[in-house]
Amino acid sequence: MLEIGTNIRKIIESENIDIDFLLKQINLSEDEFRTILSNEVKPSVSLLLKLSRALNKDVSILIYGNEFKPRKAVATRRDERIPVRRRRGYDYESLAPFFSGRSMEPLLVEVRRDEKQEFSSHKGEEFHYVMSGKIRTIVGDEEFILEDGDTLYFDSSIPHCINSITDTSKLLVVVFNSESMVHQVKGKRMRDMVQAAKLLPKKNISLICPDDSSLGAVNRAIEEGIVDKVFLVGNISKTEEYCKGFLNYKNHYEFVDVDLSENYELDAARKGVEIVRKGDAQLIMKGKINTQNFVKAILDKEKGLNIGRRLSLVSIFELPSVDRLIFLTDPAINPSLFIDDKLESSFDILKNAIEAAKSLGIDKPRVALLDANEVPSSKIPTSILEKQLSEMEWEDAFVYGPLSYDLALYQDSVEKKGLKDNPVAGKADILVVPHIEGGNFLYKAWVMTMGVEVANLVLGAACPVILTSRSDGEMTKFLTICASSIFSSHQGR
Repeated sequence: MLEIGTNIRKIIESENIDIDFLLKQINLSEDEFRTILSNEVKPSVSLLLKLSRALNKDVSILIYGNEFKPRKAVATRRDERIPVRRRRGYDYESLAPFFSGRSMEPLLVEVRRDEKQEFSSHKGEEFHYVMSGKIRTIVGDEEFILEDGDTLYFDSSIPHCINSITDTSKLLVVVFNSESMVHQVKGKRMRDMVQAAKLLPKKNISLICPDDSSLGAVNRAIEEGIVDKVFLVGNISKTEEYCKGFLNYKNHYEFVDVDLSENYELDAARKGVEIVRKGDAQLIMKGKINTQNFVKAILDKEKGLNIGRRLSLVSIFELPSVDRLIFLTDPAINPSLFIDDKLESSFDILKNAIEAAKSLGIDKPRVALLDANEVPSSKIPTSILEKQLSEMEWEDAFVYGPLSYDLALYQDSVEKKGLKDNPVAGKADILVVPHIEGGNFLYKAWVMTMGVEVANLVLGAACPVILTSRSDGEMTKFLTICASSIFSSHQGR
């Protein structure tokens, strides 16, 4: 079993960390922390990420007790094996948990006799070596009876299942997947986010009008153990046409048929929303559907996911030379931070961004209200409103504006301009733009010119909304699902 509390305690003891100071940083009581250190209670993902920041340690050290080692030889001792998951009739132990982004997953598997056959399939290949006992393995239409010393190698995209003929059998299983997303994540903090998402209970997604682009991203999340069930909501014939070649995980799909009609897309969106309302899915995702129809069903006041808050996009970046995640809002949905120059119209956008940051372990985010410079001016009306926002009481965040881009992010600019005592300048976690154009320019410059990784949360509804675009890369879609899963758990869903 994972002993996260023990791992945290070892770090505190080895580095002589002041616990009182640490507790202030993570905003936790001594009693609550004691239950974590004694392994009575597992920390939430947001607390785990918060501890990672406060202790300046890779999240994998907190989870496994060892930092993931990239591209080198890594020994795993007998007592370091990690139980990775439990399924009906199977117990698993990971034999190489500390090698970063491994393409092979070696497992020690104990299989018990069970009348129920549970098939699975995934991209890649598998090798099985029977160490003891006698097993029956079905791969597609073929059946294999294997005994002590026998081996089997097969294409794991073919549905397969294993059952023990004896009471128990033990196997060495090596699963090969050359396309692991964990291996492809470039940024340390983004990788921490993926690791955190993999720790959580798997989520179900309501996917509206699936196509190859949207389903391809979801399949990645299935492969990484982040998503379990996908409701494919749309006309079945259309789904099979648009998703040809991507319907690889039949055991994880449930088709929800929608009749073709003049209001087909809206009908599909409403059915997808109902799945979330019933609690069968925790996330809702856009496929090949007009955004207006998708959002209309979500914002329906009676049958939608409307909670009376503005929807807004919070984009999460890991920028070079900035040692923290940066949250940018709103680069795509709301034309302006303020509606008709009303101060209160901005509250929802700020609250959404603050909650997003808190879900990823930032206890009291520092929010920079961006504008042309740090001096309010009547010639720039938004700067006056931003100043008023920064003068308000914010219990769960530090909010300050206006600030220029350089003053928000870079400490050397702060020192040159004499804003040393400012609670946000040079330390901002969240950048709030006054108009969509500025946010859009920053987003595209960071992604297209700098090549940074990004996850996009659409918040303000009863659950995270995944608004993918066909122009988004596979990594962006995958990271978006990871961030959405974490936020969903933060909401208690």
